[in-house]
Amino acid sequence: MRGYAAAPAEPPAVPRGMALRSETGGGVLEALAQRPGAIRPGTPYAAIARAVLEGEGFHAASELRVAWLRGEAEELSWLPDLGPDLSLAALRRMSDEAQAQPQRFDTPRKQAERDLALAGIDGAALALAEEANAQVFEAISRHLDAEEARARADVYEAGYRDLAALDWPLAQAGVPAELERLRAQVSRVRDGRRAALETAGAARAELAAMGDSRLGGVEGLGGLRDLVAPSPLALMQARVEDRARLARDRRAANALLDGLDLRRSPEELAALEEAAGFDGEGSEPGDWSPPEGEPRWTQAAVAAAEREIGNTARELEALRAAHPETERRRASAAASAVQATRLFRSGLLPAGQALGPVLNALDAQETELSQRFALARAELRMAYLRGTLVPGSEL
Repeated sequence: MRGYAAAPAEPPAVPRGMALRSETGGGVLEALAQRPGAIRPGTPYAAIARAVLEGEGFHAASELRVAWLRGEAEELSWLPDLGPDLSLAALRRMSDEAQAQPQRFDTPRKQAERDLALAGIDGAALALAEEANAQVFEAISRHLDAEEARARADVYEAGYRDLAALDWPLAQAGVPAELERLRAQVSRVRDGRRAALETAGAARAELAAMGDSRLGGVEGLGGLRDLVAPSPLALMQARVEDRARLARDRRAANALLDGLDLRRSPEELAALEEAAGFDGEGSEPGDWSPPEGEPRWTQAAVAAAEREIGNTARELEALRAAHPETERRRASAAASAVQATRLFRSGLLPAGQALGPVLNALDAQETELSQRFALARAELRMAYLRGTLVPGSEL
């Protein structure tokens, strides 16, 4: 039984210069683990995301993107090995173990080497999140392609029946211009339906490959929460890359000092700094490190990420504002076509006068269909740009 009389020996004090620089990294692993998910559970989107994340394609891509990290662990004997299953939890354990004994890093070069490895672990976690979001985005995009093509084929099939019913009456009426117009539309609808079915089949085949053939019966649109993530994944990656750059610079600058005891007198430390090419200004015994440049991610990365999100947000707002009116016109045109068809079949309306409402209804249905799926794609792209298609709990 473990007693409480004798407390364990405290580890030796670590000089202030040995403090973990990775603490300034902003808690990348913690932020990713707490990242929310925009896909509503129980929807077709959720089924697609689950199949993709459990598929062999995602695991193979993830392994390729962090293969270099395994090599780094082999090269650095103090860096823990990454287990066979890649996940945020595994990367978090790797990071924690690498930081467990700060007294091990007793030279500036070793500190820089450690910080570079920790930035690599954070980068691998971000690559995992980006890969998951990208593959789910691609899979749902293929699903939307298939669903739009299937819906368009249904519209064309119904339109073909309505138009074909007018062919014989128009031919009997002896109105060649109207008959030519009708047959051109019948040909367009017939070809459109054939192309839509081919598109749907191709998209379904691609989707089945992404989900290891487990997505054959998924139909319909999903639901997305309009979440605003703390930071886009691209911005977080840029920050990690900047940390890695600074660590590489420090490692190179301190190569000459490796193995030397930094707890020296001010005179000895000043001489070492001068030999390494630094003037020693602002340094203190036991807390020396080369000067660090300003981060380079703050302007270019932030501007690029915010610009893309802003453009998509404006597109999304315009589509959301326009769709209700488009749906109203579709419903009105469909009602007019139904009424005209009913009157035609009752013998109260000539076929030539029924053709116009039927064509207007077909055009309105195609317009609404295109806009509805454009809106769905814009919502999907916004969630992808924000990095919220896959919650951290699923990584």
